[in-house]
Amino acid sequence: MTFKVLQLVETSIFYEEQGSGLPVVLIHAGYLDSRMWDNQVKAFSKKYRVIRYDVRGFGRSSRSKAKYSDAADLLALLDHLKIRKAVLVGVSNGGRISFDFAVEHPDRVAAMIPVDFGIKGYRSSGPEENKLWKKVSEQEPEYLRLRKEGKFREAAAIDVDLWTSALSGKAREQILDIAQENVHTDDDDPDSFQISPEPPAFQRLGVLKMPILMIMGHRDVPGMIALNRRVHSLIPESELVIIEGADHIPSLS
Repeated sequence: MTFKVLQLVETSIFYEEQGSGLPVVLIHAGYLDSRMWDNQVKAFSKKYRVIRYDVRGFGRSSRSKAKYSDAADLLALLDHLKIRKAVLVGVSNGGRISFDFAVEHPDRVAAMIPVDFGIKGYRSSGPEENKLWKKVSEQEPEYLRLRKEGKFREAAAIDVDLWTSALSGKAREQILDIAQENVHTDDDDPDSFQISPEPPAFQRLGVLKMPILMIMGHRDVPGMIALNRRVHSLIPESELVIIEGADHIPSLS
């Protein structure tokens, strides 16, 4: 595995690549970093050129206090690596980044594999989704208090238990070990500066003509299951695979 850094204006992006063949880019979930892909890199790199990176503000990629676009960062990484087309595999917020990128640059995407994903522009339309976001809002004050007090593991546990409450103890601890290192110590969280494309991806699904395989853990939170099923229904050629026993982060379930 080769560890490298791409220097951009206001930030540096940490990435790794291994293997050869069709490029496959692995994009991590929102409160984790590229370490969540350790097992997948070992398997996928036997047949593919695998690239994983820490999204700006997470893991070893530095933060910035200027407005930026995750999709633009991904484009810069592909250009830097001279990759014309890649398969994008994104989990949770990584799926959101995949959709943001794909609607802006569909010619650069060979295929998409969004996993238990979010997507910009989607409005909650059912009781399960509304219940999820209500719970997120209710837990935010406690999360912010713990973060301010430097109780990073306790703060991270709020996110981990909200999104992956069905995990076994071993998997929970594995995710929590990574998540606590991505708890930010002030109000300048990466998402507060991130700009997604306009119109948002949910309103531009029609431009996505590449193969799309959606993967969903059957034990994900109901609100996310409803969202994923809705997006699948709007992309007729997409496929949806449900993994029994898997949670919001199937690769670590």
